[in-house]
Amino acid sequence: MKQVNFKRVAIQHFLSVGEEPVVVDFSKGLHVITGINKDKPDRRNAIGKSTIADSIYFAIFGDTLRELKKDLIPNNITGGNTHVELDFEVVNAKETNKYKVIRNLNPSKVFIFKDGVDITRDSISNTNKFICDVTSATPSIFQNCVIMTVNNAVPFMAKGKIEKRKFIEDIFGMEVFSQMLAQLRVEYNELKREHDIVQTTLTEVKNHSNNYIAQKEAALTKRAEKKKVYLERKEYNIIEKDNLGKRLEEFEDLDTSKIENDISHYNETLLTVDEKINEKTVEVSTKRAELSHSKTAYDKIGTDEAECPVCLRPMEDHDVEYMEKEKASLRDKLIKFGQDIKLLNEGLDKAKMAKTKCMQVIQSHTSKLSEAKLANQKRENIQQRINQLDGWLEELDVDLKSVESTETDFDSLIVESNKRLTETEAKVNKFRKDISKIDIVKYVVSEEGVKSFIVHKLLELLNNKLLTYLRKLDANSICIFNEYFEEEITNEKNKICSYFNFSGAERKSIDLACLFTFSDMRRMQGGVKYNLAIYDELFDSSFDEKGIELVTQILQERTEELDECSIVISHRKESIKAVTGEVVYIEKENGISRRVAYTEQ
Repeated sequence: MKQVNFKRVAIQHFLSVGEEPVVVDFSKGLHVITGINKDKPDRRNAIGKSTIADSIYFAIFGDTLRELKKDLIPNNITGGNTHVELDFEVVNAKETNKYKVIRNLNPSKVFIFKDGVDITRDSISNTNKFICDVTSATPSIFQNCVIMTVNNAVPFMAKGKIEKRKFIEDIFGMEVFSQMLAQLRVEYNELKREHDIVQTTLTEVKNHSNNYIAQKEAALTKRAEKKKVYLERKEYNIIEKDNLGKRLEEFEDLDTSKIENDISHYNETLLTVDEKINEKTVEVSTKRAELSHSKTAYDKIGTDEAECPVCLRPMEDHDVEYMEKEKASLRDKLIKFGQDIKLLNEGLDKAKMAKTKCMQVIQSHTSKLSEAKLANQKRENIQQRINQLDGWLEELDVDLKSVESTETDFDSLIVESNKRLTETEAKVNKFRKDISKIDIVKYVVSEEGVKSFIVHKLLELLNNKLLTYLRKLDANSICIFNEYFEEEITNEKNKICSYFNFSGAERKSIDLACLFTFSDMRRMQGGVKYNLAIYDELFDSSFDEKGIELVTQILQERTEELDECSIVISHRKESIKAVTGEVVYIEKENGISRRVAYTEQ
């Protein structure tokens, strides 16, 4: 059996949920979703608890349980893009796959991911269908097996006779018989339509058969002319390709990387030489300044402007000996400065010569690089033209083959006409056989056929389950269904009574027993198992504490037996105390619902 395990839902800008996302994980066990109404502290309804159930339904079907108009789904306070994410996994016999559905409004978009890979279909409608196929979900299955609203819907027992019968037949999957009949009628009409089309086509083929020979001759002539043109083009292209191939051999595929590397190297050398020239220039300037300063000092010696180089006082006559020594020292320094400047100038000249040579080499290599690139470009252009000619030659070969096959087109039309005639006769025979099959199937699916046998077997199982749940709910009534899907209810005095003769609590017990029974039956017939069951407003009715205790016990038993996540949406404190699993609190403030951490006082 296929199993669908819902893992998580995340909601944003959906119904009463605003900007702050509401996230709910679907872990195993029996849980409660309740609410805190800060706008109306004395009330716990109209908070947004049921939004969780609506969001799951919306993610899969693109609609709400209440079938709200699309413009009523986005939050009317926060606005924004309605965003719902649903994570689930599908377990088959051979593999387990993880899925994520993302559905938005404003604008309307839907995406589905499988194991992290986007597998969204080409349209919203096709994606919706694919999601339903993956989950094996229909609105009926979801409303009877996964999301069960107790108070907002008309109880089963309060429905009309025809509606009850259709509901139970849907639960049992009996609609398959009607679908079989409908499918056979579709096949009948399709076969007749195909028969008429083939007959018409056959007449047309016969009426035009005399023209086929003349058209064939004309086509052959036209083919010969086209073939001649194509062959001439092909020959011209081959000649041009051969000539270009010879030219291509004249060009060597030059590697420009070495030249580019050399240029880069010489540019780096040039920078080094420029730095050296700047350095030498500064040194020459410095030495010249020092030379000028020393020469000025030398010229002052022996004059009235002569100064002591240490204390800067004017030199006197008794300082003659010192002045002579200082003058001799300055003379040696001037000679040394002259020699240094000469050497620096020589080094500067060498550096400038090296720069000139380096620039010449760079210019030469740049010229070589340009020539190499030009040659490579010419080679590339020739190769591109050759590739273009190759493409044209391939196209011409295709055109030639197409022209050569023209001769057989008219012959194939005649053959096809005969073939279609034979096929039509076979289809007519099959059509007649299918008519007989329809008559047989009509009996099989009738009330007197196999359907009757199946109904008796399933009714036995249904009634047993229904009685079991009534006993567990400590009901004062017994309810069974006959072969016409009509209920028979008896009270504790074994007196047949109407559903409406019972108290609200007793009717609720019958309603819940039917709800659990139909859910079990649908699960048995569906071929798919879901790990999630949501009961909306299950306790928010006529139950007292004892009634809540009995219902809770049933839910706990079902949760353990089915190994699923069961969620009760309720505003009654008794339900919160009775359920042992996680309690999810939804708080509504200023018209916006959000999930909060809260503990009942």
